[in-house]
Amino acid sequence: MKAQTVTASEVQRQFGRVHDMAMKEPVAITNHGRSTSYLVSADLFEQMLLCYRRASFVGDLSDDDMRQILEAKVPEEHNWEPDEVSYAP
Repeated sequence: MKAQTVTASEVQRQFGRVHDMAMKEPVAITNHGRSTSYLVSADLFEQMLLCYRRASFVGDLSDDDMRQILEAKVPEEHNWEPDEVSYAP
């Protein structure tokens, strides 16, 4: 997904227009020529949060977490063996 780009001063002058742009796709906000932040819709932000993962130490996992990991099964449509993958460019 390619973001539209606007300057920080343009956001200040035309927030309504930039806000409307962000409802359709992310908007990169630049300051002195480099992207410093993005304006995204609430729906996209919530989708991104759902995909966000944090690393944890195994020792921090509860017994229930470990049980769920041990009982987890890979869905058949995603189950594959390494020799089934082609590495050719």
